[in-house]
Amino acid sequence: MIDLDKISPPNRCSNYLLIVRLDNARAIASVYGGDAVTAAVAHLEEGIAASLNPARICGIDGDEITVLAHAALLDADFVSTQVDALCRALCLSPVQHGGNRILLSVSVGYSDPVPGMLPEDRSEACLAARKRLEAACSPGAGPMPSTVQGQARYRDDMTRAVRFIDQFSGGETFFAWRPVFHSRDPDLVLQHEALLRVSGPQGEQVDCSAAYAALERLGFVHLLDRALALRVLEELESDPRAALSIAISPQSLSFALGGPDAAWTEFLDRIEHRPADAARLTLEFHESAGCRFWPDTLTFLNTLRELGVRFAISGFGGGHAATRQLAVLRPDAVKLDSAFLRTATLSDRNRARIGHLIGEAKTLCSTVILSGAETPAQIRLAVEEGAEWLAGARQGRAGIPRNRPSQRREGLAAGPGSRAAVFAPVLPTPTPFSPAPFSTGRARQSPVF
Repeated sequence: MIDLDKISPPNRCSNYLLIVRLDNARAIASVYGGDAVTAAVAHLEEGIAASLNPARICGIDGDEITVLAHAALLDADFVSTQVDALCRALCLSPVQHGGNRILLSVSVGYSDPVPGMLPEDRSEACLAARKRLEAACSPGAGPMPSTVQGQARYRDDMTRAVRFIDQFSGGETFFAWRPVFHSRDPDLVLQHEALLRVSGPQGEQVDCSAAYAALERLGFVHLLDRALALRVLEELESDPRAALSIAISPQSLSFALGGPDAAWTEFLDRIEHRPADAARLTLEFHESAGCRFWPDTLTFLNTLRELGVRFAISGFGGGHAATRQLAVLRPDAVKLDSAFLRTATLSDRNRARIGHLIGEAKTLCSTVILSGAETPAQIRLAVEEGAEWLAGARQGRAGIPRNRPSQRREGLAAGPGSRAAVFAPVLPTPTPFSPAPFSTGRARQSPVF
């Protein structure tokens, strides 16, 4: 007789207990009705079974599903990574109900592995899973839309968000590259900003800000931000001279999105193994949400900073956060809102405000960028007011995507403070994505959400 204890790993009889919570259940019930929540929970059951097969659904309590998963499937060394993948898969598989496609915001708490599942084991595991679930940051669990207008907006946002996810996963989006250039020497480029675009009916570039705002209001924008950050890392890996930045939402500045230490796992793995790429990446976020960060935002920023990533605060001067509050974040760069340059010619007071804000921003860091430089007159004004680095449409005019990889690379900056041979950005042909619903693997491929 074969002795399984001698040929099987010690945890062959161990299990994890997971509690999967539908964070936007109340919003779904308010907008689409209680039957939609029932359909959503059933949809999550199917997704969990596909992701953690074999796994056993132990119970359903309202918007929560208790799951028993074999420890061999959720290895202790990679449980956070697999919970991250599980949350992404469930969040990005919309449920069909009543002619609507509804995205499901999910958080997961999990226990430590326990041998067997006796009643006392299960009680202990439930407490551990519940504790981790309560520590999760859940941007999708926002206020329930209670007014007619709020419900209509939620429905419109959901329609727009689902459509955009289809476009992104189908490879219809691409980056336009906007250089940050020196005010006195436009050929001197600090870095290039990645601006997400989609092709319009005539091949023109269409800004994705409306879809991005919808995802942010719904609490799903962190999924896009993490995918975009991975795309920018791929650009850095393929061009060792480039220095790039990508704007993300303050909602995304946490490792606990969906569960403790269960977010940004692939991104962390990539930059830990390629520190030279991390040193050429800047993550930018807007200061309008400066007082609404997650409890672990400082930990998030400090961890990535130690790995070489730089951070920039945009929208400075909008009055949403005091300078002393922003100083705690220790930004590497500060970007002034473009509205200041657009309105500078309206009055002497408006013009003087630019120089004042540049001086105030320099108390936070040495690199200050003035946005909105679109005309020669605006560039001259910026120089006169002491601006060193500028970003604007004049130096980053949009073009039609071209299927020429060599040109794609020529349009990128050759590292901080370098001189770019070709200044106007050359836009890449959209790179197809390979959607992998409910995948928990870690295959290196073009990132899906």
